[in-house]
Amino acid sequence: MKLNKILCGLSTFVLGVTAIPLFETPNDYDRYGKQCPLLARSDLACPMICVTNQNLCPTALAATCPSGLTFCGDGTCQESCTDIANACQCGDDTIQYFPCAAGQLVNITHFDPVNQVVQIQDTCASNANISGASIGAWGDFNTSSLWLSCPVVEPAFTFTEPMWIAVWALMGAEAAILALWAIYKSLRESKFHRAVSSHLKTAHSTTNSTTSQEQPIRVNSQIDEAECKKDVAVVDSEKSSYNDEKTEGKYSNSTVESDSIKESEKLKFRGFLNDYFGMFGFASCVITTLLFFVFLGCLVGDYYGTLGAGALVVFLSGDVSSKIFTAVWHIAAAWFCVMMFSKKTIRNYFRIESYPHKCPYVQVERKQDELIFLADGSKWISKLRAIEGRVTKRLGLNILVSTCPVKLTENKLRYFEYQCMRYVYNTDKSRFEPYEFDLGSTNRKLQGWSNGVSTEEARSRVALLGANVIKVDVPSLPVAILQEFSSFLYLYQMMCMWVWYYFQYYQMGLVQTCIILLAAFIRVFLRLRAEHRIKEMAEHVTDITVLRDGQWTTASSADLIPGDVFEVKENTLIPCDAVVLSGTVVVNESSLTGEAMPVRKFAIANDDNAYEMNGSGKSNTLFAGTIVQQTTPAVSASEEKGRVYALTLRTGIASEKGMLIHKILFPSPVSFIFNEHLKVAICILLVWGLVAFCLTLYLMGRGNITSWYYGVFIISEIFSPLLPAAFTINQSVCAARLRGKKIICIDLPRINLAGKVRIFCFDKTGTLTREGLEFYGSVSAPSAVIGPFGHREEDPLKMEPILAMGIATCHAVTKVKDQYIGNPVDIESFNAMKWELLEPTDAAYLDSLSVPSATPTNEKRLVHVVRRFEFVHARASQSVAVLDPETQHVHVFLKGSFERVKYLSHPDSIPVDYDQQAAKYAQEGCYVLALAHRDIGVLGQDVTMEQLKSMSRDELEQDCSFAGFVLFRNMLKHDTTDAIAELKGGDTRVVMITGDTALTGIFIARQCGMIEPHQRIILGDLVNGTVVWHDTESGDQVDVDQVIDQDPREEHEKRVELAITGRAFEALIKEERMRKYLLMTRVFSRMTPNDKVMCVQLHMEKGVTAMCGDGGNDCGALRAAHVGMALSEAEASIVSPFSTSNRSIMQCVELLKQGRSALATSFANYRFMILYGNVMSWWELLQFYFSVIGPQPQWITIDGFITTLMTLAITQAQPAQKLASSRPTAKPLGPYTLASLLGVIFVNFWFIVASVVWLFQQDWFICNEFDSSSIDTAKWWLIGDNYEAAMITLVAIFQFFNSAAIVNFGSVFRRSWWRNYILVFFYCCFFVHTSFLILADPNPYSCIFRINCGTSSKLVELGYPTPYWDIPDYNSPVGHNVFPKWFRWQLWGFVLANCLINIIWERVILLWIVRDRYIKKNKENPKKNRAVFKL
Repeated sequence: MKLNKILCGLSTFVLGVTAIPLFETPNDYDRYGKQCPLLARSDLACPMICVTNQNLCPTALAATCPSGLTFCGDGTCQESCTDIANACQCGDDTIQYFPCAAGQLVNITHFDPVNQVVQIQDTCASNANISGASIGAWGDFNTSSLWLSCPVVEPAFTFTEPMWIAVWALMGAEAAILALWAIYKSLRESKFHRAVSSHLKTAHSTTNSTTSQEQPIRVNSQIDEAECKKDVAVVDSEKSSYNDEKTEGKYSNSTVESDSIKESEKLKFRGFLNDYFGMFGFASCVITTLLFFVFLGCLVGDYYGTLGAGALVVFLSGDVSSKIFTAVWHIAAAWFCVMMFSKKTIRNYFRIESYPHKCPYVQVERKQDELIFLADGSKWISKLRAIEGRVTKRLGLNILVSTCPVKLTENKLRYFEYQCMRYVYNTDKSRFEPYEFDLGSTNRKLQGWSNGVSTEEARSRVALLGANVIKVDVPSLPVAILQEFSSFLYLYQMMCMWVWYYFQYYQMGLVQTCIILLAAFIRVFLRLRAEHRIKEMAEHVTDITVLRDGQWTTASSADLIPGDVFEVKENTLIPCDAVVLSGTVVVNESSLTGEAMPVRKFAIANDDNAYEMNGSGKSNTLFAGTIVQQTTPAVSASEEKGRVYALTLRTGIASEKGMLIHKILFPSPVSFIFNEHLKVAICILLVWGLVAFCLTLYLMGRGNITSWYYGVFIISEIFSPLLPAAFTINQSVCAARLRGKKIICIDLPRINLAGKVRIFCFDKTGTLTREGLEFYGSVSAPSAVIGPFGHREEDPLKMEPILAMGIATCHAVTKVKDQYIGNPVDIESFNAMKWELLEPTDAAYLDSLSVPSATPTNEKRLVHVVRRFEFVHARASQSVAVLDPETQHVHVFLKGSFERVKYLSHPDSIPVDYDQQAAKYAQEGCYVLALAHRDIGVLGQDVTMEQLKSMSRDELEQDCSFAGFVLFRNMLKHDTTDAIAELKGGDTRVVMITGDTALTGIFIARQCGMIEPHQRIILGDLVNGTVVWHDTESGDQVDVDQVIDQDPREEHEKRVELAITGRAFEALIKEERMRKYLLMTRVFSRMTPNDKVMCVQLHMEKGVTAMCGDGGNDCGALRAAHVGMALSEAEASIVSPFSTSNRSIMQCVELLKQGRSALATSFANYRFMILYGNVMSWWELLQFYFSVIGPQPQWITIDGFITTLMTLAITQAQPAQKLASSRPTAKPLGPYTLASLLGVIFVNFWFIVASVVWLFQQDWFICNEFDSSSIDTAKWWLIGDNYEAAMITLVAIFQFFNSAAIVNFGSVFRRSWWRNYILVFFYCCFFVHTSFLILADPNPYSCIFRINCGTSSKLVELGYPTPYWDIPDYNSPVGHNVFPKWFRWQLWGFVLANCLINIIWERVILLWIVRDRYIKKNKENPKKNRAVFKL
């Protein structure tokens, strides 16, 4: 059979040793000091007797055959002896000896393994009735008879065979190519480097001769060839002394040394030219890499017989093949490491470096430091990070390298694009830089662009700036897969798998490979999906109307350039950052600011005032990505009627939206303390693996080549290739569970991070509250200025009639195709009033409205709007004149902010407690507007229609009397309060970061439970450049530090909460005082998107921080936070690691529950894999000590079933139903993790050692020990047929699957262990399986595993029935490994005790006694480096 051929191939290089173990001699003395009796051996094959004449053969071995058969040269009778050589000649025709009959078997009652050759020969001679002394030894050809013993000639290569000549030729060619390229490259670049060195020397000299203030800052400057030549000429003419100096300059650039630019953002540009020789050299590296895969594949294929008629037909023998494989494996691993280490730069290494402005490729280098998510203040971690930092800096691993192809614009300017930004070569400055157009800094200069640009100029600017599209390069699937696998971790996994495939373990190699590939493809899929979604958001293109060459034409928004004038249309997205030149625009900026109210934008004046986009000019600026809700053309006759247009200022990546996308695409690298500990843990595992590797080399034959394979095996078991995949599988399972809760995850590692969230920041509008403002009713003015206000009324039919009319008519809402268009707040209040908007019944009317009736039968009553002044941001008000046909009176209504209406209203109509009432409703979370009214008389008597039409705004609005307040409010979502309470109960601090007003935020915070009822609130705002603090209840100005200090409680228990505005936040940041108040501040109001990002980052310094929001204005904060949850399916959901269509913050609670469960489960799998590796290492080392190896079914059971199934089963643990008051550990080397691992490892180690010691105390075992010198080493797969292997294996298997049960404990973050039904099921299966192997008498099932079984005849001798199943004969003198029945029960009790002690250690001691005391102690005496948060 093919399998037999394969197995025989191993026989030549397995266990070529004698008398192992090292520290004892097997079967020498029993427990009482008596010498062990020699055991009987049966059916031993006799060596063939060779004679000079076959007549000399003993009678019992006569060279005769039955009739019809012929005696052949191998000593057997055959029908034909064709192709059967004379065995006695050993391939040498000069030897004239001939065989006697072969096939003699003998039994030896006292077999001596030490002298087995002589003993077998003597016994065979005796059985043949001849004297053993008469038969000579092989080589003594002077006797008439010899024992056949052909000298063993191991097949070997001379390494001059054609195959090897080809190998040497390829290796030599590659070495020659690399050497020649290095020389060629050096010569080609020498002139360039000399010029650069001279330039740098000159620059250095100039720097020393002038002050730093005099030096211009040159961002990403490039050395121009002309500059270099000029400097070289100067140096040569002056015969500078620099000729004898060494220069460190290598790069053709200098970088900015400005403190204002982060070091991580400095760029270095290096130019590279293509070269045919270099392309050939690079191709040779790729081909060599592929050839290593082919070579390894051929070695594996030949081993299994897939390259020829049988196994090892190419590489001769197992020993030769294994040695060649080992050599190729090491060389390939080294080559792969070099390729992987230089993957970013190797292509440019095979190019010629030159001046960047002349090269087709520019290599961009950017230094980037790693950030730590959650530092634990550990000194040893800090030291290790410092060491790591020095190593990475020395090796250049902290430099991000990208290669960008250089292209040409239409006017032949060179440029390349890096991180979505176009860098154009500026010939005046001799460097690549982003291009900018200065359209002017004053309103008049901007208005000067109102005629737009020419098509030719637009084409020129597009070439310099690029299209108005943020290009997101999403790699193809093959490229993404290649990028995923180009890491050292996958290299380690791959090289381990090659050994598994080669060394007769391909079954488990395939299983683990499939798991590794599955985890990798999951990561690739999630990455591509997220990047495609970002691409869809970033590359939004639409048609616009643009002014080119004095004509309005339709063009793509991608063609917009700074200086373009385009028409602003309703219900469209603004495609760029622009300034309004004509008309007014109402835009929804919630994607930037989170403000529930739309914002009106006005045309800039034609004056010389300075224009500041984010300052005074913000009310004139349209930002990319905002939504146009309403446009109003200018009414001036000098302007083109019917169009609202704006001037393009910034496009693409330079726009507000572009900068947001840039932050999303290129975030700063992040790390979690888990990763920092894991690096150390992996190093510890690899060190232990190296020790075990060395022990294996020593124990398994003192350096025999086979020991190398077992050494690699033991390394790959200690640091299992499945460990990273186990984390990914667990995160994938949790992601699927989240998906079932309608939470989508696009960044799997953030799931575990969610388990450590200590601070949860929330946006207000649409997150804590419902989307938008809701009409909350009106409050009528008192009848006298000193009288009480009326109560709040929501029913329009019960409102004071004049107030109701004002609310229903004072707006600019219009109706288009049965849909109301206008300010959303106006639409909300109009709908609440239940009036109906009709077509005007007269040309003099602007609108006609129908008044609702108390009874349906009443005839409709109409009113008519005859004059309207729309809302103006600067006046914060709007007004209308309304004709009531029933009375013919004309009513003027003025609506606006309560401050503005108070200013415009008649002083005598303002109640004395006007401000207090407005503040009261504001503190209740209301958006307060005020309404004033004036009756200007009867139409036709007191005022005419012509007079109304000609009145100015000031004339119409004068002398109005205050009529009442109009209230709007953000209503809390129904489950917000419960969610906040559960988060606080789960030891999570909740914070509000909103773009809304402070008082509204404070009210919502109180209402939802963020701020307790008894807490005093101090509000900080910026007044005249100074942060001023007021008590929100009394309004008194206070000293915030004094108020905090007066509270005698601990910092986290003080009954003072702070709230600050965005302006105060920015001021405190500049004053470096914000960190002082950070954990006392509950509400951050009027925060811009950048403020939100900064606020989140400050909280991230204190602990793992989550952010929850729903709008585009939260995108930056969602991306910056450790954990971002978008309650949206729009832009926010694209940039956020988590998003949900269920717009409830209960989803945040669910995320934390799932995150804590996932983190605890990840650590459970981590601990299981560590315990698995340690049990496996002791199992293997003990086997190696005794020179035994468990049969393959045992290995498959452990690696294929227990490890794989238990790893998957552990991930099925369900999260706890309620957030616990603590978080799971994130430290692989933390106290609990180490205590758990070391405790279980300690117990397991002593139990498995004790099992061996116990075995050696048994009388039935002593003198029946395994002795490798007494077995048939050709049957290597059966060298586990002994008591030692069975004993160690049975104890180890229990330890393997019990480890999975141990790590499944921990019901604080996960549901009770027994609710993981899959794990309990598998545990029971493995428990029954192993118990059956221990306790059962010999049976077909246990004989598969070669435990409690034996050769059929031996089992019969032991008193068991004759087996009806096939059992390969046991490869040991004892012939069986059946434990006595009484010992089996004791052994079962022994392994149960092992399991029970481990369970007690984990569940009782660690998770009950120690954990409770540890948590209690931490709460009473928190660590110095751990802040206790005010919940």
